[in-house]
Amino acid sequence: MGMLLFLLAATRLFLFTAPENPKLTVDVQNIGSSKGTIRVAVYRPCTGFPEKCTPLDTQTLPARTGTVRATFSLPPGPYAVAVYHDQNANGKLDKRLFGIPKEPYGLSNNFRPKLSPPKFADCQFEVIPDGKRVDIRVE
Repeated sequence: MGMLLFLLAATRLFLFTAPENPKLTVDVQNIGSSKGTIRVAVYRPCTGFPEKCTPLDTQTLPARTGTVRATFSLPPGPYAVAVYHDQNANGKLDKRLFGIPKEPYGLSNNFRPKLSPPKFADCQFEVIPDGKRVDIRVE
């Protein structure tokens, strides 16, 4: 009887354990110095990306020359990532005249806007059940 109860409890635990979300791995590349921090923000589809959208998740990592990695656990679906090297660690992306970033930044798909801000569709990718790795070069 004891073994039967154990098997029933184990089966129930197995059946009702929520599956783990896939991993999104973001490798931020081309970091020129170890000053400040690297800020990584993940977004769901939104209008006004990235300025007018609230990130779904963020990470702040110590800067180091070369590459740093951020890992997120997210349900499958469409996302976009914005990254910047906060060289003076003031918690914001410093900008020049006309809103042009003063600090190195990057977007998923390594999209580089020309004359207008990026759109979510320019930077969109899919996180699939097996996970996703995204390389973003900051410049």
